[in-house]
Amino acid sequence: MFKIRDMKIAAIGVLLFALGLPSVAQQRSERTPKAMASVLETEPIEISAYDSCIRVKNAPIGSLLEIYSVVGIKVKEIKIKEVEGEYPVHIPKGYYIIRIGDTVRKVVIR
Repeated sequence: MFKIRDMKIAAIGVLLFALGLPSVAQQRSERTPKAMASVLETEPIEISAYDSCIRVKNAPIGSLLEIYSVVGIKVKEIKIKEVEGEYPVHIPKGYYIIRIGDTVRKVVIR
C-alpha cells in the first residue's frame, strides 16, 4: 500500500520532470525554421485558463498544445490553428500542465 508520504514524493518527482521539459524542447527548437524561431524569440507564448478554455497568445501556427495531468499523463493534444485563440477543453476540473513547444505553464481548469 502507498503511504501519503510516498504519493507526495511521486508528485514532486513528476513536477520536477515537467519543469525539465523545456530543456528537451529547447533542443528541438534549434531545428525549427528561422521564421518560427524568430517568433519564439521576440514574443513569448502566453498561456492562461478560465472555466474550461485555454487561452493562447503568440503561439506558432501548427504547433501542438499539450495538456498533462499533474502526474505526467498526457490528457489532450490540440493543434494550434491561430497565433492567438481560445481552445475549449472538455476535461475534468483540476490542475494541469500545459506545454506549447518549449513553453510550459501550470493552470487550473475550473
